[in-house]
Amino acid sequence: MYSTKLSVSIHILSVIALMEAQPVTSEFIASSINTNPVLVRRLMSRLKKAKLIESSTKLGVTGLAREAVYITLLDIFLAAEDHRDLFSVHTNTNYECPVGANIQTTLKHLYSNIQEATEEKLSAITLADIIKEFK
Repeated sequence: MYSTKLSVSIHILSVIALMEAQPVTSEFIASSINTNPVLVRRLMSRLKKAKLIESSTKLGVTGLAREAVYITLLDIFLAAEDHRDLFSVHTNTNYECPVGANIQTTLKHLYSNIQEATEEKLSAITLADIIKEFK
């Protein structure tokens, strides 16, 4: 099963950015995503904790904490996802087997390279790059 937290978080931030500092409620954002406001509030809490959005108890979300050009997809990914590693290696292999004895080290190195390349790509794309597609 795949996580959609990154996609939904990008959706949330895009709505907020396009509202141009007008207060936005989780209910309004949830209607755009076509999901439950509780899910939106959970992700918004993470985005606020990561200092990506600003909010007021009475008004809802009041805007982005910094300009969209300074928010990268890596920032959003790190805020939204519980498990930041894209892949994990299975454990408890048979060390008497040549594959079982070496698979963890081999895959950890490979997965580390993939993780670094992905994070590099994510850090090169900003929220501003995304929202210009909606204007």
